[in-house]
Amino acid sequence: MPKTKLKLGRKLGTVGKLFSIIPDTTAIINKTIDNSRPIIEKHMDQRHEKQMSLIKIDNVVNLPLEEAKEHLERQGFVVSAILAKPSKKLAQVHLKEVVQMIPKSGKHLKGSLVKLYYVDLDVINASQELIDEETRRIVERNQTIADSFESVKNVIPFRHQKK
Repeated sequence: MPKTKLKLGRKLGTVGKLFSIIPDTTAIINKTIDNSRPIIEKHMDQRHEKQMSLIKIDNVVNLPLEEAKEHLERQGFVVSAILAKPSKKLAQVHLKEVVQMIPKSGKHLKGSLVKLYYVDLDVINASQELIDEETRRIVERNQTIADSFESVKNVIPFRHQKK
């Protein structure tokens, strides 16, 4: 019998060696899985606890600042009101209105900092000035183009041919 096993081992070659290693490897893998199971379970429990402690932040953009601030503080968040920088899109916004919040709505830890960006009269006026300035630039550019066409018309006479 040993001669047959030896001949079979030679014939199988690498595959035979692989088959001889598989039982040992399987035992090692089983031990590794058994040893790592408590670590994985602990991590899963911690992750579940963290997910359960998250609170949904409501989107308070376009609400009055005081109303938005009170709402988020009642939910357990720390709120910071910050004056927004002038922008063309803020010219039509209502006074003391929240225009942006960071972080955006979603689930976050209780006690997290929420920044509310709002506008006051100065920001609205500065935003309107940005729009007025852009309008002036467009008018000036269009006038320059029109003047250029007029000067070209004066230099090159156009003839209307009658048919």
